[in-house]
Amino acid sequence: MIRPTNIDKIIIRSPNWVGDVVMATPAFRCIRENFPGTKITIALKSYVQKLIEDAPWFDEMLVLDSNNQPSKSTPFLSLVKQIRSERYDLGFLFPNSFSSALLFWLGGVKRRIGYKRDARSLLLTDGVNRLYENGRFRPTYMGDYYLRLCTEAGCEAHSKELELFISDEGQRRAEEILRDCHLNNGRPLVLLNPGAAYGSSKCWTAEGFAGTADLIRQQLDCNIAVVCAPHEIPLARNIVQSARSEIVNLAGKIVSLDILKALIKRCALLITVDSGPRHIAVAFKRPVVTLMGPNDPRYTNTPAEIGTVVRADVDCLCCQLKTCPKDHRCMTQIKAEQVVRTGLELIQKGGGNGSRAGL
Repeated sequence: MIRPTNIDKIIIRSPNWVGDVVMATPAFRCIRENFPGTKITIALKSYVQKLIEDAPWFDEMLVLDSNNQPSKSTPFLSLVKQIRSERYDLGFLFPNSFSSALLFWLGGVKRRIGYKRDARSLLLTDGVNRLYENGRFRPTYMGDYYLRLCTEAGCEAHSKELELFISDEGQRRAEEILRDCHLNNGRPLVLLNPGAAYGSSKCWTAEGFAGTADLIRQQLDCNIAVVCAPHEIPLARNIVQSARSEIVNLAGKIVSLDILKALIKRCALLITVDSGPRHIAVAFKRPVVTLMGPNDPRYTNTPAEIGTVVRADVDCLCCQLKTCPKDHRCMTQIKAEQVVRTGLELIQKGGGNGSRAGL
């Protein structure tokens, strides 16, 4: 067991994916609660910085790549020198990669906690075994997976709730977007999120999203808008052009995650593939319909979610492949009618009440 009295400095290697960062927030909070007087640094990629930079759990951030060029990593040896100069007493490794453990080992972090994976056991001082089931790794909700690193180190976990914060600037910019796009008219806001950084296998069709929007508008007086990452703007444009009803395209206006957080917090319903925005919705307790095909739901499902996972009844679910080698049936066979029925039921149950854009 690690005693807080012996720890002056902690460094946390954050997960890389947006959804995983959100699911790691209970673990971040747990570390702070168990080490209240300790200096805590989080090392992370620049593209997730806006996701958690307003959280109260960290004293500083170590960005692992250039903010201006997210694809360009800071030279590895420079990071090693930065970490070594701080003389960290304890490091939590949330990614499973060999390189993340090597960074902390070369950086002289005294105690290094992480899962024994990817041939990195010798680089860890406090290695944690994955849970097994019938001789194979057991799929585990990632929030519990990250939190287990804390409890194995002797930390006491008080809550498993996902938690995010919104900056004043993110709030102001979101309100400006809603006003400029005439979405602050008192009608419920339905957001469509069609993109996924994981790979094309997670994506639904533009026609599916467009048909969903048309059916919703027939049954609910609401605003519908599409959000996605900058590189997915053509996909958003295809959805808007394929729909018969009006869809506001916000793809080119949302340039950072702090704005996206503020918009999701305001929405009455989010319809998304299995990607980061789904978990942002969970953190803000917003209703969410998730369209899922290739991924195993046990990694991402939580009882805290106000939502439903919609899946097609096909024989190749949970393949975990980033690109479909067949005909993508796990996603293309999801029907708009089912998505709409599920989403309207969530709103009618009260999950979307009181979250109207402009309030």
